[in-house]
Amino acid sequence: MQPFSWLLVGIYKRAQIVIGDLWACCHGKGYGQFDDIDSITMFADYRIPQALVWFGVLKYSNDLMEKLNKGVLFESGDREEVEIRGCSIWAVQLIVEATRSLIAKDNTLASDTQLNAIILDHYLWDYRREHAGETRKIPIHKIRCIYY
Repeated sequence: MQPFSWLLVGIYKRAQIVIGDLWACCHGKGYGQFDDIDSITMFADYRIPQALVWFGVLKYSNDLMEKLNKGVLFESGDREEVEIRGCSIWAVQLIVEATRSLIAKDNTLASDTQLNAIILDHYLWDYRREHAGETRKIPIHKIRCIYY
């Protein structure tokens, strides 16, 4: 029996994206107004971990990096797949919290300067796309499932 084989983790990225996009497109007003928007995590996909590894926020083990470089196709719920997604969520949350603390201490920023996991996710996604050639050397995890 594998460790944690009894543990089922559901990460519903698409549901988060609908709310995140609605919030962002409506600038948090009208249909996009959500009082608890900061409770949504980043959208645990396959590109944000790539950007996090690129920036040195995450580091994959040699064994995992070898699997990723070989293009191993993970099954939904595989330990490595859940760890990549879960660690990405946690890393983004830690970055958000640390950045919020810095924003609060900086008197040159507007008092309404906002940062949450959605904004950081959008930034990392855009950065990765703009620097695709450079970040290509970081392999992505591959999986076929309904959650991506």
